Amino acid sequence: MQQQQQHPAPGAEFVADRDAARAEVERALGGYSFRDGGALLLEDALTHSVHPRDEAGGRARHQRLEFLGDAALGLAFATIFYRDDPGLDQGDLTVLRSANVSTQKLARVAVRRRLYPLLRRYNCAPQDHEVSRFTKSVEGPYSGDPIEGPKVLADIVEAIVGAVYLDSKLDLEVLQKVAKLLCEPIITKKALLEDPESMLNELRGEHRETLEIKILEWRKVANVVDDGREQAITTSGLGNSSEDEVGKLRTIRIEEA
Repeated sequence: MQQQQQHPAPGAEFVADRDAARAEVERALGGYSFRDGGALLLEDALTHSVHPRDEAGGRARHQRLEFLGDAALGLAFATIFYRDDPGLDQGDLTVLRSANVSTQKLARVAVRRRLYPLLRRYNCAPQDHEVSRFTKSVEGPYSGDPIEGPKVLADIVEAIVGAVYLDSKLDLEVLQKVAKLLCEPIITKKALLEDPESMLNELRGEHRETLEIKILEWRKVANVVDDGREQAITTSGLGNSSEDEVGKLRTIRIEEA
């Protein structure tokens, strides 16, 4: 089965040694070790597509693990934020959970953990090119206009988490630990207030814009640098700010009220 180009693009290589692929995943999970049966689960998580002549059902099992992992990651981050910060209200919890499981955030996780080269795939040259382009954008200097993360990268993270959740017998504590280690840096309220630029660069679009508004709410007063002009926006005045204006924010300097 042909699973890699002769000269694969950076970030789109293929690790043919499946024992080595398993070891790489377990390192990314902080040393989590799959049980004997869990190795098969992990291989399903790392099977995106195979040659039609090969075993049928691999893609379907990958999708099932992806479905489970999506829900499991949401549960992990919901319980982490609920437990670690009692001051967060329902809206805060929802926004933080959503940001950390967004396609853009998880795609960046997959690049940092070099998960795509571990994925079994067939006839995926256009996808490989897209992943390579995104990988270069993540590993290079921030351009101010982030490329949209390929969904396949987020799918890998979700499928691996789904495999861990099943392998651990649905152990929530294990799930939380794995989610925190795998998905670093975690976007938290504290991190957003201390280093908003780095945290916001993990995201794009609606998720980024929503967190920009949250930062303004949390800090009460922010000085926003927009086209060289500074504007003071207070919490009470947020209702008068258009979503388009907030969506243009790229540099935020926080000052105490």
